[in-house]
Amino acid sequence: MENYAKVILYAYPLLKTVGEDYATHIRNKAMLSYNSRLSTESLAEYLAGEIIEKNRLEWLKNTMERILAKLTNEERTLLDIRYFGKTKKLRDFLKGQAENREGGGTGCSERMYFRRQSRLAEKIGAMLFYAGITQKTYDEQFKNLAIFRKIHTFVEAGKDKKISADERRVLGDSEV
Repeated sequence: MENYAKVILYAYPLLKTVGEDYATHIRNKAMLSYNSRLSTESLAEYLAGEIIEKNRLEWLKNTMERILAKLTNEERTLLDIRYFGKTKKLRDFLKGQAENREGGGTGCSERMYFRRQSRLAEKIGAMLFYAGITQKTYDEQFKNLAIFRKIHTFVEAGKDKKISADERRVLGDSEV
């Protein structure tokens, strides 16, 4: 999976809050415009730019919601575990997989879990591409926003690998 896709997945749970923060910021800046040191024209240009960024974030959030709606429950759970900070769901997931194995299903070994995560990552990358979110789109429209810069730095530094290590630890502790 491309790093930009990982960044978008890590940022997704924050997009609603960030969008609301943008809306509040824009409203406050407009209401306090009488006290601004900027010229009316400069302030209007600034607010227009902020509105465009807010709309981009809303578009990304809505696009991600459409993509996520196409996933199975298992795929959503895997995303929750890896990208949305719900690592506690891993034990429940493994327990459900173990029950599935006892019922004649395949269950889930550590190796199978990481393969599923890898296949899902590739699937999400393809879905983002077909939704029009490419590396170029990301670089032009999102990469310079503060939230994405921080997450991008996190991913580029390989700190997201710690999440995989935490998953390996939980998998090793479980009896699956």
